[in-house]
Amino acid sequence: MRSDRELERGDLEADAARRGRRGNELEVGRFAERRSWLDRTTDEVASWFGNTAAMRRRQWDEASGDHTGKGPVRDVDADTRIIDELNQRLTVDSELDASGIQATAHDGVVTLDGSVATLAGAQRAEGLAMAVSGVKQVVNNLVVA
Repeated sequence: MRSDRELERGDLEADAARRGRRGNELEVGRFAERRSWLDRTTDEVASWFGNTAAMRRRQWDEASGDHTGKGPVRDVDADTRIIDELNQRLTVDSELDASGIQATAHDGVVTLDGSVATLAGAQRAEGLAMAVSGVKQVVNNLVVA
């Protein structure tokens, strides 16, 4: 009686031979060739009857698909996202020294507190805040210092 590991090794060698490769050259992961419909269906049925190698190949098939646009799950509320984006915009703006600005948000209403060097800086910060998606209103409490 052959062990499961020997059966898996035999399945891998048979699969590699069928594809014209030796066992150590078998491609895996997202760079592997897409397996035929017949191979995938055969493994589906074989996995129903406990063939562990077939189950593993099915998992490889599922993992090697196209995952474009699938990012990590982020359960961030809208106000946190608004503040993160606004802080990023304020930081990268070359015309504004935003080191004295503190931004808060509640239900889409952004409040800017702190100080800026010029009136133009206060207006620019308000404009950057309004440009963020999801902002309904901006309360500009910036002081020109």
